[in-house]
Amino acid sequence: MLTITPADLTWERIPQDGHIPSSRQGHSLCIVKGKIYLFGGCSSKNAECCLPGIYTFDLGSLTWEKITTNGIAPQTLKHSSAVVGENIYIYGGIQCGKAVDDLYVFNTVSQSWTPVKTYGLAPGARSGHAFATIGEIIYMFGGCSNEDEYCTDIFALDTVSLTWQKCEVKGEQPVGRSDHTFTAHHDKDIYLFGGTSVSNDGSKILKNDIMKLSLARMKWKMPLYVGIPPPCRQNHVAFILHSHLYIFGGVNEKEFNDLVAMKLINPSDRQPIMKEIFSELGIQGISNRFTPTKIPKVKYELTDSPLVTESVSPPPPVPTAQLQDFHSVRNQAMDMITRAFALLDNEFQKLDVAKAELTQATMIFQLEKEQYSIHFKKQRKELQEMLEKHKAQNEAWLSARAEENDKERKELYKLREEILHDQERLRDEQQSIHQRNQQLFSIMQQFKGM
Repeated sequence: MLTITPADLTWERIPQDGHIPSSRQGHSLCIVKGKIYLFGGCSSKNAECCLPGIYTFDLGSLTWEKITTNGIAPQTLKHSSAVVGENIYIYGGIQCGKAVDDLYVFNTVSQSWTPVKTYGLAPGARSGHAFATIGEIIYMFGGCSNEDEYCTDIFALDTVSLTWQKCEVKGEQPVGRSDHTFTAHHDKDIYLFGGTSVSNDGSKILKNDIMKLSLARMKWKMPLYVGIPPPCRQNHVAFILHSHLYIFGGVNEKEFNDLVAMKLINPSDRQPIMKEIFSELGIQGISNRFTPTKIPKVKYELTDSPLVTESVSPPPPVPTAQLQDFHSVRNQAMDMITRAFALLDNEFQKLDVAKAELTQATMIFQLEKEQYSIHFKKQRKELQEMLEKHKAQNEAWLSARAEENDKERKELYKLREEILHDQERLRDEQQSIHQRNQQLFSIMQQFKGM
């Protein structure tokens, strides 16, 4: 385990307990609420599907556990995973030698796998791609298709509506690749590093370039950096902590175990960096503030020239070599200044282009906002009309049902009164018959006595 503080980096082997998973490569690790979830990977280069099961590592108790899951789990190699809330999303990868385009979600609460049906324009089957999560949006870049083509497109998955969208990205896009890293920095940038690509002659090459995707403008940028970048590599890991992008491990012709960091500069810190670059060019005192031209003070008055009392010897001649050295230094300084101003002109041109793009984007946004407002008002009006119509129909229906109900209740009440009246009449008749029976019985008794 690597412990990182702003002032120190420390490797430490931590103890493990519980059901420790077998050794593997190409797996994915996701952290959800203090637990590391391990899925997939393989123990052999000839494997056609990943190792089964999900393991969790509790960061508090330092204990492994193989959990029991529900549903059918994916079996892909070289897939990509991302965490949103309590869900882990798995997309793509290779199964039985072919890339797939299936999306699965694993819920860490119910511990169940679910295949997900999505909407919109979905990316094709691919493997070796990379995910980056910003809020509830998962961004995907790169990967290799079944036709051995390295993808350069960017897709975004809205995990709320389960909708894919292909992003329109400006700027000079990086070459297609796989087995790279795609690391999110807060909610504004995503950094791309390394991976496997293809050269002009069709041979595979490894990369060590770094690109930044600005989400505010949806534009690729090549960040300015100083220092020596890490060697070309693939299948490494990357993370951002304390405003540093860390790159660890990976494979080239050999396996790396180095740790390289790049400091991410805030806009407020760019001026000192520019001063450092100017210092390396040999230019000092460059300021971006306006300073007025100083006018020398000259005395305009007539004075008597002093009498020459002694001869003044002329200055000694300057050696030609010194003059040549001065011209050389002057030309070198002018060349440095020209280069510096060329860099500044290039940056100002980029700013002008960005300003024009921002103005155009603002106009488009305002137009879309107006159209959305009109559409919203229209929909609101239609909805209000539907509500009024439904209200009138509902009230008419309720009134008709109430009248029918009252009529039926009156008829039932009348029928009840008739039944009660008939019951009373039958009761009187029954009593009259009983009295007659008594009289008849007494008469018969009298006849028997005679």
